[in-house]
Amino acid sequence: MIPGMGWESDLESKHGMPLDQIVGHVYVLHYEVPQIVKSVSGDYAGPSARPDPNGWLSATAIRHYVGWTQQRQPRKRINRHGPAALREVVYLEPGTTQDEETMKATGICPKCGESLAASLARAPTPEAT
Repeated sequence: MIPGMGWESDLESKHGMPLDQIVGHVYVLHYEVPQIVKSVSGDYAGPSARPDPNGWLSATAIRHYVGWTQQRQPRKRINRHGPAALREVVYLEPGTTQDEETMKATGICPKCGESLAASLARAPTPEAT
């Protein structure tokens, strides 16, 4: 079984609606010093993903992490991405997983102005291999 999978269907069953319609919180974390980060999705895992008991570890150290949680206390989920001393929450607003995907693809860090998509893991390009 792939680590972290199954939570999507569990939430859909719990709420009786598609995952992209469930309102939770979208958050952006800024790491002043890039960090290896735990995630339940493969967005940051890359082609050589490293499984973690609760999902994945980012393929490389990243400067930004964009996530979504439906937990009432978003800090509980956010704290799973590493010690508070190593990261700063720079965005936390109500939203859906679709809002999270849009933020990952087109968002800019409110703290440093960098593209959030730059932290997402990418498969190697043919010219890089």
